[in-house]
Amino acid sequence: MARGIDRVAVAVVVLIATGIASVSGSRLSGASETELPAGVEKDADGNIVFRHVLDDEPIEFEYRPDQTITPAVDAFHKTAVNAYDGDDDKIAAGKKLWGKLCVACHLKDGTGRIGPSLVDDEWKHPRVASDVGRFEIIYAGGAGAMQAFGRRIDQDDILKVMAYLKELRGETN
Repeated sequence: MARGIDRVAVAVVVLIATGIASVSGSRLSGASETELPAGVEKDADGNIVFRHVLDDEPIEFEYRPDQTITPAVDAFHKTAVNAYDGDDDKIAAGKKLWGKLCVACHLKDGTGRIGPSLVDDEWKHPRVASDVGRFEIIYAGGAGAMQAFGRRIDQDDILKVMAYLKELRGETN
């Protein structure tokens, strides 16, 4: 129980430090006001229900059970906000992962070859237009050659790739 409380406390600090939330009195404000993408719901514990892109069934986070769930991952599971957006160091790490894992199918510029373009706004699965949907398909995979990268990399690394993808798409601030 103490470990769960510690993770929540760290996630709150991350949310405040990244400007996602602020402290008003003794209450955390902002995090609960984050608007979720259409069709995304939370469970009874306040965590986002991530779904498989192909069958819409809930994703069970069973891959790589020994990985460390970082404060950024914990916060993302609650808010759908990627704490690494705009973080130059995390984006650079995401770019390295992109070069190693994604370029073969999506090309260096993200325009696609075997896999679809990720820099236009044409999505086979509309949910993938959001960070929640991108996380879902990277973690759990999709049709064809899109493997479940949750089997190969930690969820924290998925957030780094997503932050880099936003830069590639020109969505950074």
